[in-house]
Amino acid sequence: MSHIITIEKELYPIVIVKTTSSNFTLTEVDDYLQMMTKFYAENQGKKVVVIYDISVLKATGAKARIKIGEWLGEKRDLINNAVAGVCYVQKNIFHKMLLQGIFAVNKPVWKHKVVKNVAEGIDWGKKILNL
Repeated sequence: MSHIITIEKELYPIVIVKTTSSNFTLTEVDDYLQMMTKFYAENQGKKVVVIYDISVLKATGAKARIKIGEWLGEKRDLINNAVAGVCYVQKNIFHKMLLQGIFAVNKPVWKHKVVKNVAEGIDWGKKILNL
């Protein structure tokens, strides 16, 4: 999984989670969720900003979406106790609107934003961290 998903920590406490694949298998989704659970557990109380660069990701299958949605519900407190905010990079206007629609219906308890590029996400992260 490490070749498909990476966590870049050079700008810590702003971290960038990148994917190099446009689609994930269910096994890869499981690996990703385990990796992110470990990351959030290691960052409890540190209030990091996580930027998910999902700009190359196409629409995921229904089973993967359900799995990720259930994980978000189960790990809500873990994530909330680790982050100051979560940002999603999506260049595709249709996917960006989908994300914004999802958040309008099921709003995360942490600060969140959908942006069109990583630089915009970093700027947002610096603002909420007062850097």
